[in-house]
Formats: sequence, C-alpha cells, structure tokens
Amino acid sequence: MALIYIKIGFIILFVNSFISISLYLNHRRQAQFSNPTAIINITNSNEFNISNSNKYDNLTRHNEKFLTYLPHDGFNNQGIELENAIFLAWFLNRTLIIPPILYFVGVTPIIAQPYDKLYDLLSRFIHPNNNFKENKITFCFSEDKTESNFRGIKDVQIFDANYNTSSSFQENQRYCKLVSYTLYNWENLIDFSFVRRHIKYIHRRDFNFKHLVESLNIDPNTEVYNVSSDEYPYQVRYYDSSESKAELGKYKKRVNLITLSKKPQKLMHFGNVFSSTRIIKELQKSKNFWKKLMNKMLPNNPIIINVVNTIVDKIGGMNSFIGVHARLGDGYFVKNQNKTVQGLIKRIQKDFKVISIENHKTSLPSVIFLATDVKRNDTSLQPFFQTFPCVYTLDDFADLLEPLKFLKNPEDGMIMYKFLTPLVDLLVISRSSKFYKTNKSTFSSYAGRLHKISDTF
Repeated sequence: MALIYIKIGFIILFVNSFISISLYLNHRRQAQFSNPTAIINITNSNEFNISNSNKYDNLTRHNEKFLTYLPHDGFNNQGIELENAIFLAWFLNRTLIIPPILYFVGVTPIIAQPYDKLYDLLSRFIHPNNNFKENKITFCFSEDKTESNFRGIKDVQIFDANYNTSSSFQENQRYCKLVSYTLYNWENLIDFSFVRRHIKYIHRRDFNFKHLVESLNIDPNTEVYNVSSDEYPYQVRYYDSSESKAELGKYKKRVNLITLSKKPQKLMHFGNVFSSTRIIKELQKSKNFWKKLMNKMLPNNPIIINVVNTIVDKIGGMNSFIGVHARLGDGYFVKNQNKTVQGLIKRIQKDFKVISIENHKTSLPSVIFLATDVKRNDTSLQPFFQTFPCVYTLDDFADLLEPLKFLKNPEDGMIMYKFLTPLVDLLVISRSSKFYKTNKSTFSSYAGRLHKISDTF
C-alpha cells in the first residue's frame, strides 16, 4: 500500500511539473512575440538580444547610451555583479547590456582578473555552432591543483575542448581540466518585473567585444569609455554623492558617479563590479531604489519553485526546519572545513542548549536541512551528522529533482539539471525557520537575504 501511495505521489509531482513547464514555455513565447515594435524602440523591456547588428541602427540614431560589465566567479557572485550594474544603469540613466550567466559544473575557473585578461578569458566561451559542437572548455594552471582548491589561482589559461595541451602547452603549466559550461539568460531564473519598470536593458549573448561594438554600430576608439583597468580585484569604489566622507577601505581609487554621468561616450564599459561594498549609497533615492531592488530580484522559474516547494513539504513545510549552509568544497573553504563545521555545530548548540550530545537526544523543534557543496559521506561533515541525528541533504530527495532534467537552455540545448541543483539547495534553506550560514560565502549571503523575505516568493 505504501508503495502505491509513493507511485501516486510521484505521478502527481510529474503532472504538476509538466503543467509548470508548459505554462513557463508559453509565458516565454508570449514574451518573445508580444511587442513587434520592440526592435525599433528601446523600452523598459527584456526583448532584445545582441545578435544582429542591423537591429541597432535605429536605436543609436536616438542617442541611446549604454552600459555593460564583465562577470566572473560563480552564480551568486555574478548575481551581485548584475545587481550593482542595474543600480549603475539606473543612476547613470543608461541602457544596461546584460551578459549571460556563465554557469559551470563544479568550481568556476573564471575569477577576478585585470580587464583585458578577463575579457580574453570570457571571449573563449561561446554557444555551440557547426565548428564548436560542445559546451566544454579546458582550463590549465601552473600548479598541481585539484578542483577543490583551484580558486584563487591567477595564471589560468583556457582553451577550447579540442586543444592539445600535450603538444604546445608549457611543461610547467601541464595541469589541465575539461569542464562543462553554458551561457544562460538571467530572465530564465529571476523576476525582472521591477527592473523592467526602472531601467532599459538588452541581453548580450556572448563576450566578443568586436561583436558588441558592431552590434551597437559604434566606434570602439571614440565611443567607448573603459571605466577601470582593474589591476586589483578591488580597484575602484563608486560613490553616489560627491560629498560622501566614506573611506576607500580595501579599494584603491574613488570614482564619483556624478562624474561618470557626464561622460559622452555611447558605451560605458565597466570591468569588475563585484562586491556588496563596491558602491557607496548615501543619497536617499539611492537607498530607496536599492532596498526595493533587493526585495524584488527573486527567483521565479516555476519548475524550480515547484521542486523546492515539494522538498520543503516533505520535510515538514515552510518554517518547520532549521536551514544550514556548509561551504566546504573550494579554495578558502577547503582549508577551513573543520573550523566551519565546528562553528556551525556550536552556534546551533548555543541556540538550542537542550540538545544532549552524550545520549543523542534532542529537543530541536524541527529537523535540519543541510545545503553543502560536498558529498554527504565527506569526512568533514561527519561531526555534524554525529551531533545531530535528523539531518537531510539534497541527495535525500533525488527523485524530486527529476523535473529539472526537463529544463534545457534554449540557446544550446544543454540540460540544466547539474547547473541548477545548487540553486534548489539554496532556496530550500531559505524557507527554514532559522538559518545558519557559512561566513564569507556569497551563497550564504544570498540564502540569508532570501530567508528574510521567503514568504514573498
């Protein structure tokens, strides 16, 4: 009888997911064809793709000014970069050219770099075509680094999937890894309703600078303003008020946005705009806009939301469990695995002093859902599982993740399952009654932000 109920439950989940997929695809089709004049007149809309230079002849004649930036690192860092760019476009009254999400399976090889080097690295990532049929790329580095401690290496070199490293790569840079990637449109994941009402924007499909300027029909020598060469990851800090007394902190240079607003060039090209401290916002209008943006840039893909809701229901419902994020799988976090895990244990024990470790009895009001970037059987996690007897991870709900296997990137046909499961992990812990984060993790920061407003999406 139990088996029958399980089968019925799975059938219901599959039907609901199929309906969500159908509604989602229908919504995207309607969005693509609902405004037949969008190519001629820039509106506060998402209906532009830089793929045909002829599209922009009419736009540039109307003295439109543009702004773009270069993304790097993982999804959450790229999200911070996007939000900063949205603010900059709003403040400077420019049309934002939004790069795609650069998604990797595993640790990203694209970290903060000087402007020219970052552009060169990003330009290697393209959509498959007749000459390039796979979304795979080889990255190489000079030391024998594993994927777990790759982050932070500065001398990365990247080649396409067919590159023969043995024949032409220097001997002291022989460590290479083949990774899968995809370029994904932000609006496939995030609600842009608020953004659409406040700025103009278009989507960029690749990272080819020549293609960009040709698409916009502008002269790269006279009509492009490069804001910073980004010799350092924290080169420039931006200020919305020229009267601000805020110190530079870890940044090297101050730039007032009012100064940038007077630049005449058609394209203002930023490089690295990462960090929640990158822009000093002291004007009241800036604070108001930023607060609303933070509360409105929410995940809204119906398939993902349906999967998250189903998992949350399985573990007792929203606000009925404790959410914990343990980032342990890369760079700084690998070196601090024990410190991170022990810190999480102590913080939970402090909040729930009635837990008795000796006899394995607990008075926790709910179960724990643990989001992590390492496997459940990883040695670093064992103290956590030994301390708390009722802990779920995403691996316990593999069957409920099946609908993600129906999600394809319409640009290249890539199945998005492996790229999107970390987002599901994040959204589940955001629905918890109490959330415990990993310090210095942007994944944790985003989860914490969503946790505060989880009842709104």
